[in-house]
Amino acid sequence: MQELHIPNGYFQLWNMYLIDQGLDFHTLEFLAPYRDDLEHVLQLPIDTQSPFSFFYSILQLTREQLDCPQLIIEMAKRIRPEHFGVLGYMATRSNSVAEALQYIMRFSRLVIDGADATPLQMHQQGNEIWLSWPFLDEKYALLNEMTMAAMVHLAKQIFPDQPQFLNIQMAHRPQMAQYHYQKFYGCDVLFDQPRYAYVMGVDSLTLKSVLADPSLMQLLLKQAEEAIALKPHYESVLQQIHTAVAEYLRLHAAAPKIDQIADELHVSTRTLQRQLQQLESSFKAVLESERMKRCEQLLQQNSSLTEIAMRLGYSDQSALARAYKAYSGQTLLERKQQLKAQSES
Repeated sequence: MQELHIPNGYFQLWNMYLIDQGLDFHTLEFLAPYRDDLEHVLQLPIDTQSPFSFFYSILQLTREQLDCPQLIIEMAKRIRPEHFGVLGYMATRSNSVAEALQYIMRFSRLVIDGADATPLQMHQQGNEIWLSWPFLDEKYALLNEMTMAAMVHLAKQIFPDQPQFLNIQMAHRPQMAQYHYQKFYGCDVLFDQPRYAYVMGVDSLTLKSVLADPSLMQLLLKQAEEAIALKPHYESVLQQIHTAVAEYLRLHAAAPKIDQIADELHVSTRTLQRQLQQLESSFKAVLESERMKRCEQLLQQNSSLTEIAMRLGYSDQSALARAYKAYSGQTLLERKQQLKAQSES
């Protein structure tokens, strides 16, 4: 499965932050092993993409070595349309917030791409508009924060009457002191939520851009369509099933039935079974895999074994222990002791 790729514009934002601090990455010793790769990425076109794993390593080192836990927000403050490539320009030239969001949902792969990438979804609840996407893995926490902060700050530049964000929801734990979030977003920021989401007033959809340009938009649209056509097609049916099962476990604290997942994916149970068979898998195998991933997350959160068994739909703690041993080769007690030792080191 292809690694997640992100815009080189994110690397440019990182470098802009260093320059504004009077720093040159060439002279920072902690970046010495990465200098050649950084030079290469920073010389690439801003609208091309590079591996997320490299960006994550650089970001973590910079946050720690410069003692800047709020690095993501500092980078997002420097966002310009070109950092999102053609999609950034499309958002800028859109007639309204609603139109910009349609393009973002349609062409999101031009910013973040890979089999793990999940497009933004939009739905209305009363007078609220929810723009959301699922939690996939804790390792993407900083990437989700970077993208959320960059989109909000760019929206403030594009629309003079700024969208009314009612709250921002993140599916992971805070990565910095909460006052940094409150100051930047100007609204409530909620953590450990079921999904990532922007929640805004429905009236925000009609806000107009002073930079709207229908003629230029047609050229940008053609460019975006051509770029998407060159992207590889991912055989991601199995990944979609895994994601749906993982989401159900998180949201309902119970194991789903196959018909419930089929409903989520808008297919019949028989079609879902056939798809899994063609992929040389089974619903039982997918469910056990996602149960174990969720078990690992709950162990890291120091949940009790009884609670974990209940939330994963096992009959008791012994059934969970047998499943974990069969899946990982370790006992639950061994894993808990290992996690405890890691946290104390």
